[in-house]
Amino acid sequence: MVSPKITSLNYTYKKPDTEVWVLNADDIPVDKQLIKDQQIVHLAPQSIGGNHKHPRTEWFIGIGDLVFVWLDDNGDKHEEHMHPDGQIKLITVPPFLAHAVVNRSQDKIGILFEMADGKMKDVEPVKII
Repeated sequence: MVSPKITSLNYTYKKPDTEVWVLNADDIPVDKQLIKDQQIVHLAPQSIGGNHKHPRTEWFIGIGDLVFVWLDDNGDKHEEHMHPDGQIKLITVPPFLAHAVVNRSQDKIGILFEMADGKMKDVEPVKII
């Protein structure tokens, strides 16, 4: 069964008694030679990104009330909160996995750091959300 790989990450540095933290790109466990495309994606409250599948592998780190949603081989929907209780996660999205990212917040933006092993191409829309 094709599914995402979800890895909990540690902050590179967190300022004590605050919500200030840093994640250095060197501390993200992805082979830097595989990364051919990267972007920062702003998701407004209640917005949805994705709703598609494609041939590239992606690695996502979400900040805020973001939820990664995907369909398994049977078409069943699954969800993983991307930043629960301040825990950052790396989500590896394999090729051709139908997926979306939704910002569940009513009033706060979400930020998605996205890396991929190639430029976006051959995208097939899939209604997930």
